[in-house]
Amino acid sequence: MKKIVITTYFLLFSIIMLGQTTVEVSGKVVDNDSGIPIPGVNIIEKGTTNGTMTDFDGNFVLEAPANATLVISYLGYTTQEININNKSEIDIALQQGAAALDEVVVVGYGTQKKVNLTGSVASVDGDMLESRAITSVSAGLSGLLPGVSVRQSSGMPGADGGTIRIRGTGTLNQASPMVLIDGVEGSLNDVQSNDIASISVLKDAASAAIYGSKAANGVILITTKTGKYGEPTVNFSSDIGWQSPTKLPDYLGSYDYATLYNEALENSGKAAKFSEEDLELFRNGSDPFGHPDTDWQDLLYQGSGFVMTNNFGISGGSDFTRYRASINHQKQEGIIKHTGKNEYNGRLNLTLTPKKWLTTNMNLSYTQMDREQPNNAYVGGGIDQIIRQANRIAPWIPYKNEDGTYGTISDGNPIAWLDMGPQINYLRKTFVGIGSVQVDLMKGLNVKALVSHRNVESDNSEMNKEIQYNPSKYHGPTKLLEDLSSSTRNTLDLTANYFSTLNEVHNVAVLAGYHAESFNYKRTTAYRENFPSTELPNLDAGSTNGMKNSGYTRDLNMVSWFGRINYDFDGRYLLEANVRADASSRFAEDNRVGVFPSFSAGWRISEEAFFENAKSIFNDLKLRASWGQLGNQDALDDYYPTIPTLGLGADYPFNSTITPGAAVINAKNEALIWEKTTSYGLGLDTRIFNRLDLTVDVYKKLTEGIIMQVPAPNEFALNNFFDNVGKLDNKGIEATLNYRDTFGDLDFGFGANLAYNKNELVQLAGTDQIISGRQIRQLGKSLDAWYGYKTDGLHQSQAGIDNYPTNTIYGNQIKPGDLRYVDTNGDGEVNADDRVLLGNSTPNFNFGFNLNLGYKNFDLLALFQGATGAYGYMDFDAIGAVNGDAQKPSAIWLDRWTPTNTNTSVPRLVDGIYGPSMPQNSTTSYWLRSTDYLRMKNLQIGYNIPQNILESWNISRLRVYYSAQNLFTVTNYLKGWDPEAPSGRGSSYPVVMTNSVGLNLTF
Repeated sequence: MKKIVITTYFLLFSIIMLGQTTVEVSGKVVDNDSGIPIPGVNIIEKGTTNGTMTDFDGNFVLEAPANATLVISYLGYTTQEININNKSEIDIALQQGAAALDEVVVVGYGTQKKVNLTGSVASVDGDMLESRAITSVSAGLSGLLPGVSVRQSSGMPGADGGTIRIRGTGTLNQASPMVLIDGVEGSLNDVQSNDIASISVLKDAASAAIYGSKAANGVILITTKTGKYGEPTVNFSSDIGWQSPTKLPDYLGSYDYATLYNEALENSGKAAKFSEEDLELFRNGSDPFGHPDTDWQDLLYQGSGFVMTNNFGISGGSDFTRYRASINHQKQEGIIKHTGKNEYNGRLNLTLTPKKWLTTNMNLSYTQMDREQPNNAYVGGGIDQIIRQANRIAPWIPYKNEDGTYGTISDGNPIAWLDMGPQINYLRKTFVGIGSVQVDLMKGLNVKALVSHRNVESDNSEMNKEIQYNPSKYHGPTKLLEDLSSSTRNTLDLTANYFSTLNEVHNVAVLAGYHAESFNYKRTTAYRENFPSTELPNLDAGSTNGMKNSGYTRDLNMVSWFGRINYDFDGRYLLEANVRADASSRFAEDNRVGVFPSFSAGWRISEEAFFENAKSIFNDLKLRASWGQLGNQDALDDYYPTIPTLGLGADYPFNSTITPGAAVINAKNEALIWEKTTSYGLGLDTRIFNRLDLTVDVYKKLTEGIIMQVPAPNEFALNNFFDNVGKLDNKGIEATLNYRDTFGDLDFGFGANLAYNKNELVQLAGTDQIISGRQIRQLGKSLDAWYGYKTDGLHQSQAGIDNYPTNTIYGNQIKPGDLRYVDTNGDGEVNADDRVLLGNSTPNFNFGFNLNLGYKNFDLLALFQGATGAYGYMDFDAIGAVNGDAQKPSAIWLDRWTPTNTNTSVPRLVDGIYGPSMPQNSTTSYWLRSTDYLRMKNLQIGYNIPQNILESWNISRLRVYYSAQNLFTVTNYLKGWDPEAPSGRGSSYPVVMTNSVGLNLTF
């Protein structure tokens, strides 16, 4: 037996040694179609790290076992495996794969190969969203697509969606893009990131004209995941995380505030409020009720910030049927107590192919989101006042007194409002049903019918509970407002598609279609007060005295005809024409139909014979040009802007008796038409060394006939009416760069995008400018620019003030240490005529870049996003002021000007909020701060559990990861404030950072 074992051992050893005989293999790798050598191809001995790369001429040399298998891979080509079989020379021809030339992009009413696109379309794969722990789809798009800016100004659970602009702001009205999910108009709130297969953004008229009157602000097309052929696949993903504010203002405590308050009173010629004994008690904290040091920020942000998302999906298919079903649940608890949401989503995609020529599809989805927030007893309206008062209330006001009652100011106590629990509830239910039938009549010709029904039900309630803070302070009575609304959109789309190739070089595709839709909206509100208890949130419990109710319904209808023709000659010369005619019930009969055409062309230079020698470097090179017109009917918040309506309550005296009556109160304009946007564009697409993709676009977008309200002639005694009186111009440039390569076991990817947009008002309701608060709309300038006084440092002495142009705004209030206002028109005095444009309110540069790394079972994603060219303005509530109990200063005032601290830019202290250096009364350049920023939008580190560990559990894939959103921000904005937060008094819910861990599991 021993001899058998020894003999077997030596036999196996000999076989292994024979298998380990190495040979030197050389050869060349070329493109299968052109025969052009391919540099940088990876050639790896399978199962090892032994490998090499081809040189510039496609040559390689590698030592490997004589019976080894070589794996040849290159981005954009199909990977091959070749057995050496003792060969010393191997030549390899790689076939271009679908990723290189056949990548398909979703466009309006269909798909196109990316290389054949003539319009400007940006796309992102759903995997880029699915792999991240995000709470809204809009937030996930930030920084990914050129020309698509996303401003996420709030982290409020259930209301943290970003504001999206495509190629700038194109109107003075509603400027958000149209969103379609599986071809049906909807909202980004209708879909979860785990269900998204791809997102396409149609940015110019050439790509978006097929949607006509709703496409002026761009179009976002979302395609959800469907089942694939094969055995059932089960996917489960879960992540849990915790949120915290990205930035919070730093307000001073009682001792510092009291010290500064005494100084401000002294500057105003008043007696000090606090004695040295008071200051010492504030400092040492020995009198917590008489001399408290309340940290209102700490009391406000005591929510857990917990967020959890779970998603379960199952998919599969056969020749007859394909299916995918998913359910999703997300629970979010805010960083402020009693703010949160519970959201449930379900989706079913079912495709049946009973015959080769017949395809049917059913797509059902349901979303229910229930969110809550606290309310304030002061004015109601939600959490805004709670945050504002917490930012303002002085630290020497106690949260609670020694007897357990609340400390208050005249407005109340913001934490007492939190203690009353959630008082505002929002419940939204959305159901979308889509059904379609497609019949292939003959080769190249199919017809399709699609119907959809989308219903949104909202049930919102706001309770404003009475509260007795202490024996001398009360807010009430208890009030309740119920707000119920529902909207329904039904659509029908009929399309016919035809494709044909003639003589192998003429490719023609034709689309013709019809669209009809009806939209219905209904709203009912009811109000009561004087409830016997704050724990009875039912209308019937309130008093009927003073009760109110209201309600109305609205209807809109539209029918459309559209068509598209695509032609290409031998894949070199590309032409596309689109047209859509929309008839909308919003407009008078004579102006009801709008026609929106577009034309675009492309030239694939890389397919020309003269370019053959350069193709080894520039694998693809295409020039594009486009022109088109788009419309905007959603600029109107009036459903019937051309139909005169009667208002009740117009009483008339007849025979000395007052008689109830009605009268026309709103002027209407039957000549009103669509806003029309004309778009021009030039583009270049290229692929270099089959690794680097570069796209550059230049565009101009002019919106004419912008709908604005203008006053009716005085003699008619009517309210304002809508008219087409505005014009706005946008022009810009966009660039996208993507690079991918493999170095042994390391997969490397880098992407970057940059967009510049210049916005200019060309026409404005017959006037040169409209001033609104701190902002101005002025011809020839950017929309809603900041408008106010330029300042030039601080006054350092009374002599300097006397020798400076007279400030007629504040007169003798100007003292050393105050801002020095610039006399911009040089007339010797500073007044309202010296106001000038101070800066843009929206960025003109938006950019993003990402890094993808994969090493063996590890992966890393780092996504950065930023913007430049804009400014923000924070009011006195945000920076703080010295103004008694109802205000407190921020840390910025520690470096204030004093006679002994003149080397500073911070003005002197004043007692109040309306001093010449405060931001409240006059808008000045000093308080206008650049919002330029660079943010790490997402960092994710993942690990795939090795397959040999998972096999025994029948698990196909298990990935665990750490993810962070808004991990850090680089900015010089006002300290303590996020650069994406809204300007103003700083009472919005903070932008949040999220740290989470999760897993993706596939069976």
